[in-house]
Amino acid sequence: MLKILQPPTRELTHQKIYSRIGKFLAEHGLCPSPENYGLVYQLVVDGESAASREVNRLVNDGIRLSQPEADRIRNEFGIAKSATVEHVDDPALAATKLLLQAFAETVEQARIETESYGRDLEEGAAALESADPQVGLEGLIRITGAILERTRAAERRLVQAESEAQTLRQQLIVVEGEARRDPLTDLANRRAFEDRCRELDVKSTPVAVAICDLDHFKMINDSHGHAVGDRVLKMMAKRLLLACGSHMVARLGGEEFVVLFEGLTVSDAALLIERARRASMRRDFVLRDTGERIGRVTFSAGIASCSGGTMQGLMRADELLYEAKKAGRNQIRFDE
Repeated sequence: MLKILQPPTRELTHQKIYSRIGKFLAEHGLCPSPENYGLVYQLVVDGESAASREVNRLVNDGIRLSQPEADRIRNEFGIAKSATVEHVDDPALAATKLLLQAFAETVEQARIETESYGRDLEEGAAALESADPQVGLEGLIRITGAILERTRAAERRLVQAESEAQTLRQQLIVVEGEARRDPLTDLANRRAFEDRCRELDVKSTPVAVAICDLDHFKMINDSHGHAVGDRVLKMMAKRLLLACGSHMVARLGGEEFVVLFEGLTVSDAALLIERARRASMRRDFVLRDTGERIGRVTFSAGIASCSGGTMQGLMRADELLYEAKKAGRNQIRFDE
């Protein structure tokens, strides 16, 4: 689920700033360009700014921040771009880079402090070795006390570095998971789907695959805007999840979804997809905020066996989907 930005705490470490920026970019599917980085940096460090309030207003109902909206806010509120992060196509990869940059800063700081600590130890040892007998007990205590204090400071820094390393490991696990999920619908994405297909190809479990495509989706986007289109896609994802239970539902891209039915025949898979199709037909889609009626949102589907391999099954399902579209949409086609 997309998170609304909250006002920051009094102090944010570099690591937390990088982490929040990377997570926001990944969740909203925004390219981590210098312009977008500059905008989100402003949001993270000043959650009460006018720009932050505008972003929170737009994403309040779970809709992602689109690139045109991000550009408008940046220009409207005069947020300068930052050249801190280079252009990277994969938001999850960008988030990982941000986390690694933060940890690199921690390591560099620890290195600098270790060098300083080493010099202090050498100076302290030299002072003890060359201490004049006249220095007395008080002088020795002062020298050894300074060394002990530097030792304790180094230990505290080590504990902090270990804590940040553990946080980094945990966040990298989260980022890795996000790299396999669609940021809008929270379904598995194409990468996760293809990985699962490769795993299934080495097993002997019967598998059926369904490709589902929303009917006239471009018309919805053109007539009502991409924010409404996003809501429709999220509704479609929920319908498929409810109907298909524990089977893998993924978004391939655009308005196209795919379901992997492990251990089911094509006929059994068709029954589940038909349940989702009928559920979609029973509801008229109306916008809550304006009362504008969109009408019924339907989809077409093609379902095939993967007995010859998942990719071959996917190609056959795509052919059947085309047949369903050509026959008038709002229907499914599958091999008997």
